[in-house]
Amino acid sequence: MRRWTAQAAIVLFLAATASSAEERAVAMKASFIFDGERVEIRRDNRDALRFVTHFVSASELCLNACIAPMKAADGVDTVDEAQVLAFLETKVGTNIGLALDARASQDRVGGFIPGSVMLPPRVVDPRNLGRDDVLRALGAREFDGVFNYADAKHLLIYDQGPATDDAGLLVRHLIAAGYPPEKIKYYRGGMQVWSVLGFTIEEGLG
Repeated sequence: MRRWTAQAAIVLFLAATASSAEERAVAMKASFIFDGERVEIRRDNRDALRFVTHFVSASELCLNACIAPMKAADGVDTVDEAQVLAFLETKVGTNIGLALDARASQDRVGGFIPGSVMLPPRVVDPRNLGRDDVLRALGAREFDGVFNYADAKHLLIYDQGPATDDAGLLVRHLIAAGYPPEKIKYYRGGMQVWSVLGFTIEEGLG
């Protein structure tokens, strides 16, 4: 009787583990409102191979086969795909956050994460005369030349992937402008890992 009970317990444990794993796999999707439209993200991209081939190249900012560090800057969390999906639903979907694509337009047109907008690093470069306008658009408030970021958007920043550093440069420019690191998330996997995992990709500039 004890042996049967132990075997039954093992079977129930394995079934529960399998069920839990299945629930986690099913949870790898997102549904949220962005720009007035419903956005659905799933892992069922039938064109994944085409995108993987397209995103394998590095950007102009990283031509020498460089590899981006795991951390973009001190105080900035590096996130995985599950956390990206959660950010899209809880931050972008509630209009308190933005997902920023740090690539240039020629790279973005080949595909991007749905619900994200383009913001190349040069736009917030300290030498750009329009940088302050961009910071205001992100929710920062200026008084006598000093920015307050209390109401600024939460940001998730990505680029082509680990073989590029556009996202890291954008993060560093923002922090140099005073943006709070705790309000920034860095998705190092970028389009390279996103496409390999078969997630939904939108084409065009968006």
